[in-house]
Amino acid sequence: MTELVRFLLAIALFAPSAPRAVSSDETLRTFDACWKRVRELPRAQERDDVAWDELRREYRARADAAEPGAELRAVLNEMLGEVGISHTAVLDRPTYRGMMREIAGRPTPTFGLLLEEMKPGRLFVRAMYEQGPAERAGLKLGDEVVGVGNEPPLECDDVIDAGYDPRPGATRLFSLEPRDPGASIELLVRSTSGAAPRRARLVCEETSGLEAGRRSVRVVRRDGARVGVLHVWMMARGTGAFVQEAIRGELAKCDALVVDLRGRGGLADEIDPILAPFRARQGRRAGHGTPAWTKPVVFLVDDRTRSAKEIAAWYVRHEGLGPLVGEKTEGAVLGAHFVPLPGENWMEMGAVEVPVKGGLSLEGVGVAPTHRVEHLRPFARGVDPILETGLDVAAGAVARSVRRRGPI
Repeated sequence: MTELVRFLLAIALFAPSAPRAVSSDETLRTFDACWKRVRELPRAQERDDVAWDELRREYRARADAAEPGAELRAVLNEMLGEVGISHTAVLDRPTYRGMMREIAGRPTPTFGLLLEEMKPGRLFVRAMYEQGPAERAGLKLGDEVVGVGNEPPLECDDVIDAGYDPRPGATRLFSLEPRDPGASIELLVRSTSGAAPRRARLVCEETSGLEAGRRSVRVVRRDGARVGVLHVWMMARGTGAFVQEAIRGELAKCDALVVDLRGRGGLADEIDPILAPFRARQGRRAGHGTPAWTKPVVFLVDDRTRSAKEIAAWYVRHEGLGPLVGEKTEGAVLGAHFVPLPGENWMEMGAVEVPVKGGLSLEGVGVAPTHRVEHLRPFARGVDPILETGLDVAAGAVARSVRRRGPI
């Protein structure tokens, strides 16, 4: 793996908080700085299909008319979406700081909830941290959020952009603006269409994707097989160690394993320690102290699996480590760095090509699954179709192994 790969960063889990008011001149300085930075990107310099002068005129005027803060960032990110370079977005300072903490495996305030605009103007629960604030409040995957406090969700300041790259045509993802740990927010939710909404009170806590991953470790009985499950929410610092600890410990006696790669990307230098136990089944050295997993393993991906996780998914498929269940990954793998912009903003810049073996770039390409399953839809009542199929595939592999070799 190249040194460039080892510095790949992904979009983080958390989104902006309240902005500081800035003058119109400073707002234009923010636009001009953003424009200068995006034009410097190698991918932008290669683009001959963008009417750059027209794009600048249109969006500079819109930026000048926008309110500072979230409205200005929305204009800038819409422009960046038209350019279409992954890992390129404008964030505020709290978002940047939260991103750095999350990718370092350190806790940060969160409600542990990802919402998707699955239907125009309507938000549904797409993902939740295992045993996190949203799950403890009784929310289910696929629930519709019809109110936040006393407001419609998309009109409420507490509902914020989840921080993914702006991408025309993609459904929008949102989260809840973090508060001080212990502070709460009330949602109105329903699990079936037309049902009377129920109230759910979520309490903000300091946690991380790494900690949620540790809480995700469990054993599921499926068709007589013991299938271990663990969720890699982000390839944060320490994730490889967490995966190996789970395999060495609680999951060691399982008949098969499901590794969930859905969620953000992360640090690419965590890929090797995550995959090392599964490479051992091919006779490759796992490294001193690394547990070797020689039984069936299944990996889960979806259309928002991105960055370092896409690279991991490519190696899983290229090396035949196990089936990939879910959707084609996002195709967003550029290595990123961050620069400050005026007005308490930061810009994430997808500046570095990060090829996989043989120099192949996955940017704009993604990785196709071996078993295609769409992610959950509205009113799923807590049923995760990708996970359920992954469990079935894992249990089926165990059954085939039993038929070949006799009882485990």
